[in-house]
Amino acid sequence: MIIQIVLSIGLGVCLFYVVSLGRSSPLIRASLFAMVVAGLVFVWFPDVTNRIAKLVGVGRGADLVMYVWIVVNLLLVLRLHLKLRDQSETLTKIARHIALNEAGDGDPQ
Repeated sequence: MIIQIVLSIGLGVCLFYVVSLGRSSPLIRASLFAMVVAGLVFVWFPDVTNRIAKLVGVGRGADLVMYVWIVVNLLLVLRLHLKLRDQSETLTKIARHIALNEAGDGDPQ
């Protein structure tokens, strides 16, 4: 019972964060909201995960949750990597533009 309360508080904080994401994509917000609600259902009704696990051919509900968690984390790491690469390319373009503008002035410092 204690772990259910602790996990529910953690998921409640996540839910508050999802609701406070005003400028993000509606698809991302809806996906995060669905994951938090699913997490709350799985915390309070753990037999649901066991039934779903049996339907998809996994032995236990805890294993299914772990497998899904691994896939979600890999997707998040990939998304983060792509965003960082995009920012790096943007920073390179800005630095190149500044360098060319300063070189074009012909005014040595």
